[in-house]
Amino acid sequence: MSENLDLVRSIYTDLERGDFDRAFQVAPERVHPEFEWVIADGPRPGSFKGVTGMEESFYGMFEAWEDLRFEVEQYRELDAERVLVLDHRRGRGKGSGVEAETKGAGVWHVRDGKVTRAVIYWDRDRAFADLGMEEYPMSEESTTPDLVELTRAFLEAGNRRDLDAMMSFYAPDSIWESPPLGTSFEGVAAIRGFLEDWLGAYEELDYKLEEILDLGHGVAFGIVRQDARPVGSSGRVQARIAVISEWVEGKIVRVIVYYDPDEARVAAERLAKERG
Repeated sequence: MSENLDLVRSIYTDLERGDFDRAFQVAPERVHPEFEWVIADGPRPGSFKGVTGMEESFYGMFEAWEDLRFEVEQYRELDAERVLVLDHRRGRGKGSGVEAETKGAGVWHVRDGKVTRAVIYWDRDRAFADLGMEEYPMSEESTTPDLVELTRAFLEAGNRRDLDAMMSFYAPDSIWESPPLGTSFEGVAAIRGFLEDWLGAYEELDYKLEEILDLGHGVAFGIVRQDARPVGSSGRVQARIAVISEWVEGKIVRVIVYYDPDEARVAAERLAKERG
């Protein structure tokens, strides 16, 4: 993972937590003094200079919202100086109380360890058009519709500890395995028993989704950050976990868990190629 990607990820980590004040407190460490913040579309488009301009523009977005939440779908390096972020924004309108959501995007320009420019889109299709991308680069041969959304829902169910919801994604003869741990479970009953033990071992458990990729041919790749407190302990267990999932007709047939995201990415890409 590049330093540019790490930098942009650190910004969105604060946004996903809703810690907007901290995001702007540490902004001078992350952005260039001549930083340009551009809102390309939406209700308050415009171009703003410096951290102060970015902060004023950002908080201006909240004038129409009772609540506004960010969830990153994917980070993708476009080249040596640009990072594309695909995100979901969900909120409730002030006055109307109506829930609304949109799929947005951000293009972040980074040079010498500082963000020099950020272009924020409320309309993801417009971002693709401006980047010269006809559509999001997914394989047309993927056997599972909306694989990113299915994977997101599956991982979010785990974060809620909703076992019934989690198991609804599995095919009857599915397999859960972790090569680094030498562990494997076959069938929904065995998988459920393992997950019950796993979740029950923690008094506090939180997963933050970092990335989801549809690699085509029914293979999805995701990375989550685990922050947990075991039962009876004051210590915390933190880890980056990579999850490969194979899907057939909207159901998971196999989950493979790694603790080395780079190793997992290679394995996922190899699996997608084999299934193709």
